[in-house]
Amino acid sequence: MHNLREIERVVLSSIIFEMSVAKEEEIERLQVKDFFSIAHQSIFGAIKDFIAQDKPIEEHLLSKYLIKNKLFDEQVMLNILTATPISNISSYVDQVINERKKRELDTFASKIKIMLLEKSDADEIVNYADSFLLSLGSIEKVDEPISMRDAIIEFENTKEPPKIETGLGALDRALNGGIELHQLVHIGGESGAGKTMLTLQILNNVAGHFGSLFLSFEMPRWKMAKRMKKFEKESKGFDNYFITDSGRDISEIKRTVKRWVSKHEIKFVVIDSEMKITHRSFKGENESNKIGEIQAELAQLCQELGIVIFLITQLSKSDIRNKTMSGLGSVKSDYEADMKLLILKDDKIENKRYVEIKKNRQDIKEYKSEFYIDTNKLVFTQNPVPVMVYEFKEDKVEVPVL
Repeated sequence: MHNLREIERVVLSSIIFEMSVAKEEEIERLQVKDFFSIAHQSIFGAIKDFIAQDKPIEEHLLSKYLIKNKLFDEQVMLNILTATPISNISSYVDQVINERKKRELDTFASKIKIMLLEKSDADEIVNYADSFLLSLGSIEKVDEPISMRDAIIEFENTKEPPKIETGLGALDRALNGGIELHQLVHIGGESGAGKTMLTLQILNNVAGHFGSLFLSFEMPRWKMAKRMKKFEKESKGFDNYFITDSGRDISEIKRTVKRWVSKHEIKFVVIDSEMKITHRSFKGENESNKIGEIQAELAQLCQELGIVIFLITQLSKSDIRNKTMSGLGSVKSDYEADMKLLILKDDKIENKRYVEIKKNRQDIKEYKSEFYIDTNKLVFTQNPVPVMVYEFKEDKVEVPVL
């Protein structure tokens, strides 16, 4: 079975004559563009339409539909109907998809050559390559709109996805059990407030239950390993907790996150920090617009992959003064965040902190709770703990008398 057209005919014949649950799953894998023959594309497109409308897939109905839409080719249909149907078409579907990918790769290679001949910017070529390679295996699926009544019924019959528990009891209770998936969360505070400390504590807790990824752009990987080594014995998720300190451009971040979600079912991502992210393909001059564009791409990533991204953000001087989080002056950045966690220092007690939920699309309510930093364990706790002060004692050195 080396002829591609013959393979496509067998796939279509098997769908028409021997429809089954297994074949419905194979149809879900296929796209119209997977078929090389234009006539085969038309027939498969008709089959998809019939399935969407819950119509029986029968030869005379398909022919009638194709004739009506001026897509009917009698000889092609005859060839399909005389091909031998088989019960398991999985390997043939693999071949059809594989051949389509090779055709697209051939077009991709030609496009790269043209861009090089035209002396296009290197970053532009890289971004085009990234976008193409990420989309090569994806199937774009747009759901048909349904009534709200049907949406509610669908929700009631669907198991709600698990929430991401932070491991901080007070915070999880305020969030009704944790953070829902598909959300971009900003975590901010002035220098020394404990942004990274709290985020790493949450990351360590989450990794015990969900695949987690830490993009450490503020500190090299070896330093983070040294810092986290003290939690090695008590941590249950270090094998489920991945870290990298490279790939700071937004295009590289998207590629890394998508790859790791695919390989390790990552549900929780931490980026430290927003200020270290670059955007090589951004053509504007306004810094706040660039930040907003980065945030929009991260928010889209959360929606597309069903993950939570914790983004450590920088506060402006006015934010620190007014105890707010304004998204560094970017309206778009402020809009894209689904939730904002603000860490505030206490004016009197050195290791006392307040964690505030300043924005909350999940439950539309704000929240504030007291925490203390355990300076020995480097974690947030709700129990007051004394600040560890290490006294420096000068060594006595005996000077010999000459």
